[in-house]
Amino acid sequence: MSNCHHIHSHNQHKNNVFSFKISKLHRILLIAIILLALPHNAFTQTQTPLTIDNYSFTQLNPTEQIAYQAIEDCITHLTPSWDCGSITQDTIQKAYDSLLLDHPEYYWTDSYTYVTSYINNVISGHRVEFSYTMTANQISRTNSEITQALYDIVDSLDLGDGSTYSTVKAVYDYLINTCTYDELNLDQSLYSVMVNHSGVCASFAKAFEFILQCLQIPSTTITGKLTQTQGPLSTTLGHAWNLVYIDGLWYHVDVTSGLAVSSSYDLARYRFLLIPTSEILKTHQIQNPVPIPDCSSTSLDFFKLNNLYVPTYNRSSFANALAQAATLGYQPTVKLGSHAAFANAVDDLFNNSGIFPVLKDALGLTPTTLSYLLDDSNLTIIILP
Repeated sequence: MSNCHHIHSHNQHKNNVFSFKISKLHRILLIAIILLALPHNAFTQTQTPLTIDNYSFTQLNPTEQIAYQAIEDCITHLTPSWDCGSITQDTIQKAYDSLLLDHPEYYWTDSYTYVTSYINNVISGHRVEFSYTMTANQISRTNSEITQALYDIVDSLDLGDGSTYSTVKAVYDYLINTCTYDELNLDQSLYSVMVNHSGVCASFAKAFEFILQCLQIPSTTITGKLTQTQGPLSTTLGHAWNLVYIDGLWYHVDVTSGLAVSSSYDLARYRFLLIPTSEILKTHQIQNPVPIPDCSSTSLDFFKLNNLYVPTYNRSSFANALAQAATLGYQPTVKLGSHAAFANAVDDLFNNSGIFPVLKDALGLTPTTLSYLLDDSNLTIIILP
């Protein structure tokens, strides 16, 4: 095995209600333990290195980091309130949002109240009052269910060659193949998708992030909106998806969007797997509380990795890509390298009937009629059955 993934442990306060221990044996994984709690050991004003679960934290200024860590300490101990001194409400909001983007395992808090105290009409201080949806006993029971769900999920994954890429793809495929989108599900936590196998975008993003973090792959959730106005991605609501860090580079992953389009054709889902910002912005708008990192690499584009990508159109290269799709067991699909290449392909294949000799060369097919799908936003051409 060239690349084993381990589930390591975080530092933990001894009284922490989230003493979440996971033991897992897998043909690829070693026996592993995770204790999810208080990953940041001290208040610091120095540059914080990236770990598996602290991207948003690294983007905060020192005051925001102090608030983040204080809020985390309160949440993991179910502390009802915190005297935050002169820290502003805007700082508290940014720190609170960043904490929950980094840590999907803190699912028992959903809001807080920023309270200003007065003495003789003069502000005497500020405090944060937290709202919790569960007791410590309820959290413990729910953690047990999440632990078992994680055990079952990892046990079912086909990790291929054991690479980080294969692991990320396996988790992505698992969630799309076994879970359903349910806009009526009000539970936006990781529990909804991991245990009940249904949820909204936030649930999918948090479940995906949590599983990857347990497999020692850095990931975080980011927020924004879907901007496509037609088809399966149509929405006017907010949206959540993920950033994943592989071999020193960041990529976008949107499980929910992959699920939304996967019923159209089998490769549609991979449009949203490990893609750069330039691709995600075709259908998404980023509105995140902290800046996102540079995501410009296309090195893990599914179509490129699997030789389904044609940079410059010609019939021979297009036929080879179609044949490769069939060899891999996918519906015949080819992604073009540019709008010009896409336009040339459409003109030659469908306006000049070039598709028929191409299909004969690639697949040995001689159809008299043909159905196809042109996705000009993703520069893909799909031959339909």
